[in-house]
Amino acid sequence: MPSDSVVNQLRQAAEKRDPEQCQFLLKTLFMEMEFYLAVAVVVERAQSFLETFEHYYPDAGFARQIFMQMVNTGTAPSRLPPQALRDFEFPGAANYMKALSDLAHALQQGPLPPRIGYLVSATVNAIMAELVEHYYGRRMEHWALVREDPESSRAREIAYAFWTDEEIALLDTDHWLQVAESIEEHQQRQIRQD
Repeated sequence: MPSDSVVNQLRQAAEKRDPEQCQFLLKTLFMEMEFYLAVAVVVERAQSFLETFEHYYPDAGFARQIFMQMVNTGTAPSRLPPQALRDFEFPGAANYMKALSDLAHALQQGPLPPRIGYLVSATVNAIMAELVEHYYGRRMEHWALVREDPESSRAREIAYAFWTDEEIALLDTDHWLQVAESIEEHQQRQIRQD
């Protein structure tokens, strides 16, 4: 059962916007939780972007099908359909597909530590999908420059402006705090059931 102190450390890391510490603490918490409770935390995070993804890609019903299979059965296809591997050009869409792919990998059989690693990556990518869409969805010309030549000095300036934007900072912190809250809720639910 995850300890309150680690959840509080996750909150502190979220407030400081320390991504490495957030990921480390999330992995620690997920390793202490029952696996499917950790999956539930990730599912909640990933679900919040599904409608946005479908808005950008109304022909991509496979995303909801995969997501619903994972939610309803706790299983995932061993490989994503070919249409899931295309280049998703709208801001946040590629992050979201990476989150679904990581979640699918986590649900495959195998040793627990790598599966937990996939859950952490899925969480990070689900959060990043929302941040990227929120910021670049209003700045498509910046998004085009970043996609065109991500190593250019202009793209790096744009990426820095994204990461240091006050609204993005608040949203990033808020999403990580929601993850901590979700972990606590699942922890309490498990205590009541035991």
